[in-house]
This record gives sequence, structure tokens and C-alpha cells, in this order.
Amino acid sequence: MARKRRIIEISARNRRESITLPINPPEIDFTETQLNQKVTLLNMGEVNLAGNRGLVTGPLSSFFPGSRSPFYHLADMEPEEYIQKLKKWKDGGNAVRVIVSDMDFNKAMLIDGIRQQYREGDGDIYYTVDFSENRTLNVPTVKVDTKVRDNGLGDRPNTQENPKTYTVKSGDCLWNLAKKFYGDGAQYTKIYEANKGVIGGDPNKIYPGQVYTIP
Repeated sequence: MARKRRIIEISARNRRESITLPINPPEIDFTETQLNQKVTLLNMGEVNLAGNRGLVTGPLSSFFPGSRSPFYHLADMEPEEYIQKLKKWKDGGNAVRVIVSDMDFNKAMLIDGIRQQYREGDGDIYYTVDFSENRTLNVPTVKVDTKVRDNGLGDRPNTQENPKTYTVKSGDCLWNLAKKFYGDGAQYTKIYEANKGVIGGDPNKIYPGQVYTIP
């Protein structure tokens, strides 16, 4: 039985344009990062906060065989034609789909860069193409009712702003309060600076019943 051969396809415009790499890279190394955040807290040191998944990135490196290469029969076009097609997608900002048949790898990606190398007396073109995952930004729309009822208060000046306050409960800490009010625990210093007179010199020591101003 013939051994299954890995197929690597790069396509654009819903596969209306595509190339299949004639010579597979000797290795494939795509990296998927996690956007964890390291912060330093007073009297605690460094902590690591779990983040969301980052982009998948990685290169493909191989060569396009020229007419004198023993692998030329595997190519569908001349080496320079492969390079020009890749450059067209890169320069046009086209998202491409990278498919690796035996790795269950199928992702929309952008071409970040193309490196070429020509060797003396050799018609092959050696290349490295750098890819990064293409993830679109989906911003939810909010329907706003623009009808405003005239209650007679529209012309009154706003003479004061009522600052938000919070009464400390058992188990609270400044980090959790910052996460509650700002969505980011690392902003605990804003609450601390606004309430130094109540808290004292150690932001890690807060007590139930204390009333804080939340700026």
C-alpha cells in the first residue's frame, strides 16, 4: 500500500486561487500562545493571571524546484511564479487558508513576510513564509433608543457629582474591588490612593466596615 503523502495547500479567495507546495518543509512548527498577564503586587510578589488564547503563528520553509532539479516534475509552475503569487496575496492583504492534510491544520492566516534565497548555479528558489492567524474583530451592536421624554429637567445644571462609595465586607481585598468596579484587578492602586487616609500605609490590610470612595 502506498504511503500517504502530506499535502500542504495555501489558497485565497475561497480557494479560487491556490498553490500546493511541491516540496514539503522538513518540519512544521506553528506556535499557539496564551495571553497570560504577569503583575507584581505589594507584599505578594509576582502573580500570573490567566488570559485568552493568542494568535497561531509560524513559518513554512522549503524550496521551489527549478527545471534542472530532480523534483521539478512535482511542481505545477516555475519557482518565480510561486513567489509572485505569494507576494500578490501578501501585498494585497489577502487572508489565505493554510491546510496541512495529515495534521488536522486548517486556518485562515495572513502572510507577514517572505524571505527568498538564490544559490549560485541553482535554479531552485529557497524560501521562508511567515504566517500569523487571521482573527476578525466581532464588535456587538447596541440598539439605542434616541427618544428622550422631556421631564423639564433638561436645562438644570449638574451642580454636583455623587462619588461612588463602598463598605468593605469580610473577605474583600483591593484587587477584588478593582476587578469588581474596573474589570481589572491591577488597578487596585486607584482605590488605594483615593483612600490612603482610611487604609493607612499597607494596601493589603483592609477591614470590614471601612467605607471607601471609588474614583
